[in-house]
Amino acid sequence: MKQERDWIPDFIKPVLRFVHYKQERKKVFREIAIRRIQDEKIKSYNSTAKRLIVFLVQGADYDTGTDKISGGAISIVSLCEESTKLQSIHEAEVIMCTFPDQHLLARHTQFKNIVDIFRYEQLESYFSNVEDLLLHIPEFMCQHVNKMVEQNKFLWLKKINHVHINILNQNIRLMPTVDEVSVMKRYASVVTATTAHHQYCTAYYRDLYQIPLHKFSVWISPEKYLYKEYKDKQNLIIISPDEHPKKKEILDLLAKVPGLQLQIIQNLTYEQYKEAIANAKWSLTFGEGLDGYLIEPIFSGAIGFAVYNDEFFTSDFTSWQTLYISFDMLCEKIVNDMNRLDEEQIFQSYQKKQFELCAAYYSEQEYKQNIIAFYKKEYTYK
Repeated sequence: MKQERDWIPDFIKPVLRFVHYKQERKKVFREIAIRRIQDEKIKSYNSTAKRLIVFLVQGADYDTGTDKISGGAISIVSLCEESTKLQSIHEAEVIMCTFPDQHLLARHTQFKNIVDIFRYEQLESYFSNVEDLLLHIPEFMCQHVNKMVEQNKFLWLKKINHVHINILNQNIRLMPTVDEVSVMKRYASVVTATTAHHQYCTAYYRDLYQIPLHKFSVWISPEKYLYKEYKDKQNLIIISPDEHPKKKEILDLLAKVPGLQLQIIQNLTYEQYKEAIANAKWSLTFGEGLDGYLIEPIFSGAIGFAVYNDEFFTSDFTSWQTLYISFDMLCEKIVNDMNRLDEEQIFQSYQKKQFELCAAYYSEQEYKQNIIAFYKKEYTYK
């Protein structure tokens, strides 16, 4: 059957999908409306701009036509919003668009923002005078972009005098290889990387990739959250949606704690998530550890539980009693530690310790200053 389909001409396949699949018909009609919106909204940009800054993001989910909420997506949108405010520094038009061949998206709807999203194909047709392009690409998409360049789907880049590619390194585990970064250097005038975490913004990674490295940090900071005291909290632990081999065992253990409510974060808008963490007394992350499922609940007055790793955490976090050396250790100690901390004075004292250390690394003022420094080419590691 597969061989028979291979004989079908490419231009016929979309027609067959449209006829046979309801989801394909919904997508086609949905994207007609999105294209109309995008074609109208792009007119607010200066079409003769010589400098352009582009943030590339993933497209919509095929089935729902909406975006999937993630800390990475929120972070990129925040960077785009802040970059737009700095036109007096970079003197460029700032725009966000989906990768070529991805399902169209007009705006992220799972969290509050004011950033319109366009399709990549609009860039070449609308901005005809670009001489200087800065392309912000999420780290996990670098290999995909390289392949698309090989397939001549980024031909527009070759027409531009100066192309600067910035790799948005939001998770060191997802960074491209040294060889993949070297490929980017072949078709870009400049390649840089910006980091979300302090721990992997080091001279080591600058030297490894042989590119300038700069710390952006992230949009998270204490004043963005509703902080509730111990007495106003529910005996609720919010849990990250990440998969882990020990997750079921740990959740089964927590389910036996009298009066403790468990909530795995899923199918929530960002505002609903922020409400949940404000009510929660505890949080537990199965992700990279120093992530939004740890930091944001702490800024909302919760105590966070996680497993330490030296890829994301700096060594000063090892002073936390609820940051364990392994998930086996977490499984062994979490219930006893929760019981020990579940007294108002003890809770507030330890929570303050967690809060203050996180606040030392996550500041709105520093975040904005770091973005300004990037556009001034004042990199952390040149």
